[in-house]
Amino acid sequence: MAKFNDFLQEKITPAMNKFGNNIVLSAITRGVMASLPLTLGTFLIAIVANFPVKAWTNWLAAIGLDTHLNAVVGATTDMLALFFAFTIAYNYAKLKESDELIAGVLSLASFIIVMPQQINGADGNLIAALEKTYLGSSGIFVAMLTAVLVGALYSFLDKKGLVIKLPDSVPEMVSKSLGPVFIAMIIFVVVLFVRIGFAYTSFNTIFEFINTVVGKPVMHLGSSTIALLIFFTIANILWWCGIHPASLQGVYMPVAMGAIAANVAAFQQGDPLPYTAFMVLFFTYVGVGGNGNTLGLAINMAIFSKSERYKVLGRISLVPNIFNINEPLIFGTPMIFNPFFFVPMALSSIVTGLVGLVFVKIGAYNSFNPLILLPWTTPPAVTAVITAGFLAAVGVICAIFASVLLYFPFFKMADKQALKEEQEK
Repeated sequence: MAKFNDFLQEKITPAMNKFGNNIVLSAITRGVMASLPLTLGTFLIAIVANFPVKAWTNWLAAIGLDTHLNAVVGATTDMLALFFAFTIAYNYAKLKESDELIAGVLSLASFIIVMPQQINGADGNLIAALEKTYLGSSGIFVAMLTAVLVGALYSFLDKKGLVIKLPDSVPEMVSKSLGPVFIAMIIFVVVLFVRIGFAYTSFNTIFEFINTVVGKPVMHLGSSTIALLIFFTIANILWWCGIHPASLQGVYMPVAMGAIAANVAAFQQGDPLPYTAFMVLFFTYVGVGGNGNTLGLAINMAIFSKSERYKVLGRISLVPNIFNINEPLIFGTPMIFNPFFFVPMALSSIVTGLVGLVFVKIGAYNSFNPLILLPWTTPPAVTAVITAGFLAAVGVICAIFASVLLYFPFFKMADKQALKEEQEK
């Protein structure tokens, strides 16, 4: 372990630091971290709204509170792509010493321009509205791409002096607003051509292009445990790139639902379950604490951090991670395009999944009940106890411990750098 740590510090850390100092990645990192008040500020409300007790959620629905609680989440964490379109371009322009506010506004407008602005109503007629899924998880990658490109184009044209020069007598607020009009025209024309270009393809929108290109390979994966581990490994890698796993899971869900239906049918007939391992891994092991199995990282941060940054983040994000809400940690670290966490995030589902397979093999899930499908916010160990028994819960605890070990050396590198930055300041 000591030699491994020396290798990481001497060979890997310098390369990761150089990679992380790229202006594009810096802008994405800063822009993503700016969303931390949204994700951390609402996690308690998210847990209350989705607390894994049916009587509680039924009571919230009966008195009408569930609508209001979910509205808070719906306006924040469910619309992160909208915020990223502004914050990433804002930080890109700031790093380039251009007007960050104008860049953010232009990027936000560009992101909305490339979106479909009509949806089918209940009566089949088109309604002028924005598709909310594109404002949230399914639009995060497009939002980041738009923000970087618009931020770069705006900064480039700004440096070239393509602005309206007004006399000094004009108030600064007015000159700043009118100055970039020509740049805005150019950016909007480019964005318009992008929108039209995708409209004349089978994808129709850039969002569908991204989701289809990402989703098609997933459709070829089957319902075997190997396919499941491959799927979640791909999902974790894409999550590291900023593509929310929700867009993938929607594609893969038909495969999962087929396995669930087959298990339920066999269970009701008293036959052996054909997909026990698949269901156990899918609902319990491959996403302990959320995609990327970040509960292990949250524990590392909460217990072993020497930097104040990670210590505070770990302690705040530990509770939501227990309930499988990991956006505060993903965006607060941030883990997106963070070279320190690529390897453990990519391998995490394989490691925890293999632990789950071991406990399936030793009989921990012989009494598994496929009829019990708990809410996604149920802590994994609780899910294991209710669906299979206490030995299964031991398996989940072992998987969490394995994720702690997997993340530990990489976390220590990131923590050491964060501590150094704090000491320098």
